[in-house]
Amino acid sequence: MANAAAAGVSRRPLPAAIREFFTDGPGFLWLMMTPPLMLLALVVGLPVLEAVMLSFDRVVLTRPKLAGDFTFHNYARLVGDADAWMAVLRSCLYMCGTVFGSIVLGLSAALLTRRIVRFRGLWRSIFILPWTMPAIVAAMVWGVMYDANFGILNQLLRMLPFVDGNVEWLLDKSIILPALIVVQVWNEFPVAYIFFLAALHSIPDELYEAASVDGASPFQQFLFVTLPQIRFVLSVIVVLLLIFGFRAFPVIFLLTGGRTETLTVATFNAAFRSYDFSYAATLGVLAICVSMVLVLIYLQLTLRNGKAEAAS
Repeated sequence: MANAAAAGVSRRPLPAAIREFFTDGPGFLWLMMTPPLMLLALVVGLPVLEAVMLSFDRVVLTRPKLAGDFTFHNYARLVGDADAWMAVLRSCLYMCGTVFGSIVLGLSAALLTRRIVRFRGLWRSIFILPWTMPAIVAAMVWGVMYDANFGILNQLLRMLPFVDGNVEWLLDKSIILPALIVVQVWNEFPVAYIFFLAALHSIPDELYEAASVDGASPFQQFLFVTLPQIRFVLSVIVVLLLIFGFRAFPVIFLLTGGRTETLTVATFNAAFRSYDFSYAATLGVLAICVSMVLVLIYLQLTLRNGKAEAAS
């Protein structure tokens, strides 16, 4: 009887256990995450599902009779489409160029402003300013600067004695991609700058003092002290900038009118210029797959970074 009474006292009523699970237990996290997850599934999940279904159809506005034919026609066409894979290659080159330029420029700016005391806020605001400008505005401003006849870049180049004539920045196929990368880097390097600046401020000064006592030069301090301390941040920034570069659209489309096709621009052209919505959805599915791979790498790096910081 005593044991039964003790068991009855220790056993909590079911409503109280449920209440504790959703207030102090792990259920509270799921309770808070459910509304945004449902909204995300509604806003993102349904369009993605619709795009996947559309990629198996043959919806072409100029040939409406093809609709309703659910096959792998679009994916077979994608495998043999040289223009689509050239757009993928161009997207990869664009990503690599923007990542390299943003990393170099962002890290250089962070190193320059780390030790600044006077007008520190002003200098940091100047480096962050390009990020506050929408990509559409940045593309319009750089479009004026790239103008072959009246752009400031050609006016500066004409001052040089060995330059004869104007440079067609946005028409010459040999330089158009680097010109677009410059605009993207200018617009996105503040992201790397903010991350690097925060990482540099987290490095203890004692490490630099010890390296200086050992006779290390500034370059050696950067190589053997700074880089190892910011390697996790660097890896995260690289993947994050890869995602930004891969999904870039306004800068490329506004400056070239869609003539230079990356994967995102090729998707737009297939949908709204060729009116082949099914093939555009197929290109979109390919872009989603690449983006998911990049996002998974980003999450893996952030989790590894969090575990390393927790262990230290």
